[in-house]
Amino acid sequence: MRDANVIGRKVAYLRNQRGWSQNDLVAELHLIGCINMTREILANIETLRSPATCKQIEFFSEVFGVPVQELFPKQRHFVGKDVGMDLRMFTRRRRDPEPVAG
Repeated sequence: MRDANVIGRKVAYLRNQRGWSQNDLVAELHLIGCINMTREILANIETLRSPATCKQIEFFSEVFGVPVQELFPKQRHFVGKDVGMDLRMFTRRRRDPEPVAG
């Protein structure tokens, strides 16, 4: 299973919000110590072709001045298909005992 990229769109959004080009963001990341970032790596992260590493996520958080959690989507999206299963609801509530006929 491949790692999923879930922060790329948010990185691109935050970058554009600041009016930075990809080269500008790479330069900012270099200034705070993320020396392994290139424009090509950033482009792949933003276009969801490559996942960001944990360290890169920390640097993005720092350069944008946002908590790490803000880089991630607010909701998880279900990816799958309906397989036509019948589902039944179960509960832990106890039923009242049925009265004994007598």
